[in-house]
Amino acid sequence: MSKVSIGGFTDTLRRYPKTVGGVGILTTCGLIMLEKQRVRKYLSKWVDTAPSDTDKKRPDYIYIKYHIYKESMRKLKQKEEDEKKWVNVIINPIGKWWKTVKHSVAWRLLNIAQTGTQHERLKAVRQLVCIDHLKDWDFRHLAQICDARTAVSLARSGADSRWFVPVHMRGCIKNPKVVLSDFHDMLARLRPNSCIDNFFNKYFPQQYLHEGIDEFFTQDQASSLSTQDTDMLKEIISFLHHITKDEEVSKQIIKEGGLMHLMELYKIFADDNDTLSTLCKVLANMSLVENSVEHFFVSGWIGALAEWMKCPDLRLQVISAKTMANLDHDDPNHVEYPPNVYPLHPRLRTRAKPKADIIFIHGLLGGVFITWRQKDRNPIELGLYGKNAFYTSEMDDVFLMGEQRRNNGKMFKLGNGSNNAGGNTANAAVAGNVIKKEQFADPILKAATKTKNRTLEISDAATMELVETLQNAAELEPEWEVVHPDVPLKANEGCCGEFSVPGNEWQNQDNCEDYTNCWPMEWLPDDYPNTRIIGIDYTSAVTEWSANFTKYCPCEKGQGQIDVRATSLLQRLSKSDIGNERPVVWIGHSMGGILTKLMLMKAIDDPNLKVNQIANSTSAILFLGTPHRGSSIAKWKQHMQMIISPSIEVKEMEEGAPKLLALHDRFMACLHTCFRNVKVVTIAEGAPTMLTTFKFPLRIVTEDSARIDYGDFYVLKDDHLSLSKPIFRQSFLYQRVLKVIEDSMNTIERPGEKVELSGTTFKIEELKTNQQSTDDSNSGSSLLQRVRSIFSQAPQITINFPNAHCEEAKRE
Repeated sequence: MSKVSIGGFTDTLRRYPKTVGGVGILTTCGLIMLEKQRVRKYLSKWVDTAPSDTDKKRPDYIYIKYHIYKESMRKLKQKEEDEKKWVNVIINPIGKWWKTVKHSVAWRLLNIAQTGTQHERLKAVRQLVCIDHLKDWDFRHLAQICDARTAVSLARSGADSRWFVPVHMRGCIKNPKVVLSDFHDMLARLRPNSCIDNFFNKYFPQQYLHEGIDEFFTQDQASSLSTQDTDMLKEIISFLHHITKDEEVSKQIIKEGGLMHLMELYKIFADDNDTLSTLCKVLANMSLVENSVEHFFVSGWIGALAEWMKCPDLRLQVISAKTMANLDHDDPNHVEYPPNVYPLHPRLRTRAKPKADIIFIHGLLGGVFITWRQKDRNPIELGLYGKNAFYTSEMDDVFLMGEQRRNNGKMFKLGNGSNNAGGNTANAAVAGNVIKKEQFADPILKAATKTKNRTLEISDAATMELVETLQNAAELEPEWEVVHPDVPLKANEGCCGEFSVPGNEWQNQDNCEDYTNCWPMEWLPDDYPNTRIIGIDYTSAVTEWSANFTKYCPCEKGQGQIDVRATSLLQRLSKSDIGNERPVVWIGHSMGGILTKLMLMKAIDDPNLKVNQIANSTSAILFLGTPHRGSSIAKWKQHMQMIISPSIEVKEMEEGAPKLLALHDRFMACLHTCFRNVKVVTIAEGAPTMLTTFKFPLRIVTEDSARIDYGDFYVLKDDHLSLSKPIFRQSFLYQRVLKVIEDSMNTIERPGEKVELSGTTFKIEELKTNQQSTDDSNSGSSLLQRVRSIFSQAPQITINFPNAHCEEAKRE
C-alpha cells in the first residue's frame, strides 16, 4: 500500500515540474538566508577576499600637450631673468623680509598667548584677533598649533573662524543606528542611576546593530533618514539636558567620550535649529565641569561653538556664548552661568567689570525669546496651544500664545535634498518611514539687522551739503511734543516718567521693518553697554498633561512649586556673582514678579554672602502685570479641573491664595525697612486678552491684584502679553525701563545715599569726611576707626555689626 501511494505521489509531482522546481528554489533560498552567517564563514575559508593587484589604486598621471609645457618653461626662464635685474635684486629681498615679518608676528603673538603671564596673554589675544592679512593656510597652521585655553580666548574675543580647526569628518554622517547603539552603551555604563533606569525602562529599548549596514554616510547619501531613529535621538538629547544638570553625571559622560558622540548628533541635525539649541544646552551644562576645556577642544567643539556665536539664530548665539563663558577661565571677569541663567549681554570678553546687573524673569509659559520680543504691529488673536520658541518640541506646549512670533520673514536652512543617493541610501531607512532632511529646516530666530547709513556719491559740494542737511534735519520742530504710542491710561499721584518726546528728537518708526525677538539683548546694550543683562529661563505648564519637562524622570515632579523654583534659581544666580559691588535691577513679567519677590525674601535671610549680596545690592524692581494677590485665570480649575487638570503653578496662583498674600505682606513690610531705598515701578494691563478666533476676552491680572501701594503705578492700554513687548524704542514702556536703569546706576554715585559694606551701613558723605583722618584705608583697623568716628558723630545712623570684633567695637 505504501509503495503504491509513494509511486502515485511521484507521478503527481512529475505532472507539475515547474511547481516543484519553484518550491525547491524557494526552499533553498530560505535555507541559505537562514544560515547565511555559516555559509559566509565557510566560503571565506576557500575564497581570498583580499583585493587583487589589478584592483589596487595606481598613481594617476596628468599628461599635458607639448606646446603647453614649452610655454610654461618659457615663463619660468623669463621669471628667473627678471629676478637678476638690479631693481628686483633690491626689491625682492625687501618683499620677502616683509612677508617673513608679517608671518613671524602672528607666530610670536601666539607663543605669548600660550606661555606668557595673564596680562601678556590678554594683550596677545587682542592683537591676534586684529590680524586679517594672513592666508587661509597660515590660519590653518596657527589653528593646529593653538592650545585649548588660547582657542577659547580667541573665540570669546570675536576672532575669525579660520582660527579654529574644522569639525573632524564634517561631510561624513554616522549612521543613526550606530549612534543610538553608542549612546545606549554609554548610558548603560552610567547605571545604576534612577533617572537613567527610568529612561531605559520607558523610552530606550536595547539597540541591536543590523548586519551589513554602513557606518558612515556622505552628505548626499544621507538625504533621507529614518523618522524613528531621528525621533529617538531627539528624545536622548532632551534626556541628556535633564541629567547633565548634575555635575557628577556630566563628568562621567565626558569621561566616557560623550562629547564625541554629541558631535555626531551635531552633524545629523545640522539644519534643525530647535534640536541644536537643546544640544547646546547639554554642552552648557557639561562646560561647568572642572578641567573640561581640553575635552571640548580635542573633540572639536570649540570651533563649532565659535561658529554658533556668529550664526543668525539668537538661541544658538546666547547658549553658545554661555558655554564659552563657562570654559573661559582665563578671563579676569570670569563668572559661571548655571542652568536657567543666560547672559544676553555681554556675550564676549570685556575689559571692564559691568556697572549694573539687569535681570529679566518671564512668567508662566514664557521664555527669553517669547516674553521679551518686540510687539507685533499686526497682532492676531491668541491660540490655545502653540510652540515655545526657546525650547524644543519635547517641552513646550504654550497655552496662551499671542501675536505672530516666527511667521514673519521665515528663513529656512535646507539640506542638499538629493534623491539620487547611491545604493547605501536604502540602509539609512531600514526601519519605518523615511523623512527627508529638508523637513529638518527650522525657522531662524533672526537677529535684528542694524541699518547702516549709505554714503552719498555726489560730486557737487553744495548739493552734497544740501542733501546731508535734509537727511539730518528733524521731521518736526522742537516746539512740537509727540506723545508715546503706549502712553498710560492712568497713574498714581507723584509718579514720574517721560510721556512724550520733543519733536526734534522724535524718530518715525512706523514704516521700520526691523524686528527684534529679544529687545533686552539687542536694544539695551545700545543705551547701556557697560551693564550685564541676564535672562532667566525655566519651563512651566498650565496643565499636568502638558508638563512635558517631567516626562523623563519622576525626580522633576514638584519642581513647579514656586517656593522650590525660587530656591533653585536663587542658588544658581548666586553662582553668577550677581550684585557684587554693583546695583541689581529686577524686571519680572507676570509670575516672574512673584519669583522676584520670593527670591529677595530668601536672600535676606540666607547666611551665604554670595546670596545675601543679591538682596543688599537690589536697587530697583519693575513689575509687569504681576498678580500679587493672585489671578482669576486660576479659577478655571474649579470648572475645568476634570478636563485640563491644572498644574502646580496654576493652583498656587489662585486669586486670594494664602501663600501669595503672606508673601506680599512680608514684601511690603521690607519695602518700609530694609528695602526702603529700592525703587519700585508697577505696570498693570488695561485691556483684556483675546482668546482664540472667537475673541473671548479675559483679564488675566486685574488692576487690584497688580497694584502696589508703593512707588510708581501705571495702567497701560495693552493686554497681559503685550506688557513686556514695547512696540518702538521711543515707547513709554521702553523709556521707563531706561529711566529705572539710569536711576539705579546714578544712585550709587550720588552723595548722601546709604551704602552697605560687609553688614555696615553708613552715608557716603560722612565716609568722605572721616576718610581724611586716616591714611591706611585698606587695613581692617582703619575701617574700624572710621566706623567708630561715624558712630560718635552721628548716633542716628543704624550700624549692623556682623561679627564678634564689630560687636566689641559697638560696646566700646
